[in-house]
Amino acid sequence: MVTLKEVYQLNERADFQFIAQELVDYYGLRSKIKFTASAGVRGHYVPEKDTIFLKRSYPNVKELIISVLHEIQHAMDAKRLGRRRYSKKYDQAGTIAVHQGKDPYWDNKWEKRAENWGKKEYRKRWKNKF
Repeated sequence: MVTLKEVYQLNERADFQFIAQELVDYYGLRSKIKFTASAGVRGHYVPEKDTIFLKRSYPNVKELIISVLHEIQHAMDAKRLGRRRYSKKYDQAGTIAVHQGKDPYWDNKWEKRAENWGKKEYRKRWKNKF
């Protein structure tokens, strides 16, 4: 028999797919959301397919939202500039970082911009919603 105390200890499980899709819809994008084991550190945006790949689990909802917002920024840049032009500029920024002896991913100006935007947008708009 289940006691009342055990019932209250159950935690509500967040539907990450639903949260991610709602955020994408909120920003007026048509990007698809896919969860995969090979999504990189937290997520990855593929402009050619207009797909946001996210890893399968996150330690908390905050990390999920910041990751989705980060990838949404990439999608908005691709929408604004065009997918081909965005890919070209993103690759150029990575190449410049390599020539300067830096990491092509972590020192890419597009990645830094998206990360800062995601964190700022979370604090400004989404922190108290979830």
